[in-house]
Amino acid sequence: MAALGVTLGATLWPAAGPQASAQPAAAAAGEQQDTARREAAGRAAAALRIEERTSRDRSRTSPPAPAVRTPAAAPRPAPVPSVVGRKWVTRDVNVRSGPSAGSDRIDGLAARARTGVTGLTRSGWTQVVVDGRAGWVRSTFLSTTKPESRTAKTSRSAARRAPAGVSNARCRKSRAIEPHLTANARAVYRAVCAAYGGSVSSFGGYRPGDPRDHGTGRAVDIMVSGAPGTRIARYVQANARELGVTYVIYQQRIWMAGDPAGRWKFMADRGGATANHYDHVHVSVR
Repeated sequence: MAALGVTLGATLWPAAGPQASAQPAAAAAGEQQDTARREAAGRAAAALRIEERTSRDRSRTSPPAPAVRTPAAAPRPAPVPSVVGRKWVTRDVNVRSGPSAGSDRIDGLAARARTGVTGLTRSGWTQVVVDGRAGWVRSTFLSTTKPESRTAKTSRSAARRAPAGVSNARCRKSRAIEPHLTANARAVYRAVCAAYGGSVSSFGGYRPGDPRDHGTGRAVDIMVSGAPGTRIARYVQANARELGVTYVIYQQRIWMAGDPAGRWKFMADRGGATANHYDHVHVSVR
């Protein structure tokens, strides 16, 4: 029993085994996982703060996007007024954007052209339509009747200024030329002498050896210059048919019978006042 008592009095130690050693290991593993989760959460929060700060910095430094401008719509052209009639243009004239001489010139119209009118007038101006645009022309330059041509006006003007008819009275000036002139040339000589003899210094006619009209007595030279010569030339033009005139030369220009009175043609320079007919009117006849 004593032996047993000694044995029973010995200290009792917990039993060692797999189950006892597993508990501390599990606790350590759990603590490591918690630490890992906390660290991961911290890293995620730090990354989120960095991203937010970067976004704020970017928004402060980035230039604003340019505004998109919408192009303005083109203004619609004003409608063209309706044409209610047509008129003749009496002279070359400007077409203005408004009814005043200070308005912009937008076109032009030539004399004796026809243009459409809208019927609208304002302060002495008439609205016209030219090439699909409305404009304004002075009313005084428009007419309901076709104007005369310039050559017709010149002919009428020359006829008014010339003495009426022709005279067959004998001329006392340069009488020696008359026997050598043809009937038509003599008629020119006498008619001009009767109408303008006071302006003429002398008359010339037949010239022996001349290969042209002077050599046959079918030409008369009327020695005169300046405005009196112009008046004589117009007088001969106005009576060309009755006098049998074929052409007239004066001041380096020639007029052919049958042409309008204003249709003179320039001639080549012959080198002097007499050769270019600046000091006399030459008249040739049939």
